[in-house]
Amino acid sequence: MMVQSAEDSPALTCNETDALLQVKYNITEDEYSSLVRSIGDYPFLNVQDNTLPVWEDSTVVRYYWFPGLTDYEACLPRDECSRITVGGFPTDAYELSFDGKAVDIGDVILFNGNVTVTATGVGSCAAPICKDTEALLEIQYWSGYFGSHQHYFRVEDKEGNIVLHREPEGLYSVNQTYACLPKDDACYTFLIGGRDAWGDTRFPPPSYSVFFDGKLVRRSDSWLFDSVQFGGSCKPRCNEDNESLIEFFLYDRTRDVEYEYEWDLTVTNRNSSATVSSGVVPQGADNPPLAHKIMCVPKGSCSSFSISAPNVIVNVTTNEALFLYPVYSLAMDNVTYRKVQ
Repeated sequence: MMVQSAEDSPALTCNETDALLQVKYNITEDEYSSLVRSIGDYPFLNVQDNTLPVWEDSTVVRYYWFPGLTDYEACLPRDECSRITVGGFPTDAYELSFDGKAVDIGDVILFNGNVTVTATGVGSCAAPICKDTEALLEIQYWSGYFGSHQHYFRVEDKEGNIVLHREPEGLYSVNQTYACLPKDDACYTFLIGGRDAWGDTRFPPPSYSVFFDGKLVRRSDSWLFDSVQFGGSCKPRCNEDNESLIEFFLYDRTRDVEYEYEWDLTVTNRNSSATVSSGVVPQGADNPPLAHKIMCVPKGSCSSFSISAPNVIVNVTTNEALFLYPVYSLAMDNVTYRKVQ
């Protein structure tokens, strides 16, 4: 990806497999100063070239002062999908063109309350065309200030099979993921989790939006873990009349060593206690970093949940143990009883 500032410079000359991206700004210094005060942050431009390795596929330009706000040019692959994310500017303050043609910037996504963000695909970025028996699933993930591999999301069908998963990449970027899923007799679960919760208002937090069959399922920028069901055939996961739903999440990105967490759910009555559910959460390169369990217990019962981490020895000679940093939460009927980071 060839890049240059377009200010007082001749246009880039791209090779035959690339096309010229141009971002031209139209904003006065007074308007820029007012904008920075209103959003409490600095506007930015992010250009993602998906043909490059992960560690160099994204160019982020932060506009910390008005003199640095110059037009932008880059040569991007003509027949691949590249994504242009512009944040903080009103949509009439800039124009995009690709291969000499004006580009419609698309819909505005409002994140962090008052920051306008647009994510525009250039090249071959069309969403898939689904069959009549399918519905389009779209997941928009806004990374905010935070970079790659800090979150993981997936979608499961009603049998628990993973039909889509991703660890979003990039700083100040919008990742859009699509899938065509059967819509008849279907129920899906979207799960997301990571290593941090977002309470620091100095930086824009990550956010996500889930759309299914053209309708918004959920949008949130306040979560450590989250889950939502969608589809026309979803049913309550517990008997709502006499059962409580317990939801357990665990996130651990230790990938180079295999081990297991053990967990146990016990229900106690006046005379005895009994394990009603137990299991393990395997870790390692072949397992997803996010675990999720749903359990049902009698309403009003006294329940206890325990989880234990193994003592993983990574050096037998020195008896050196691996430090584990799991993040987990436990909730009953949407009330969080334990959250550990």
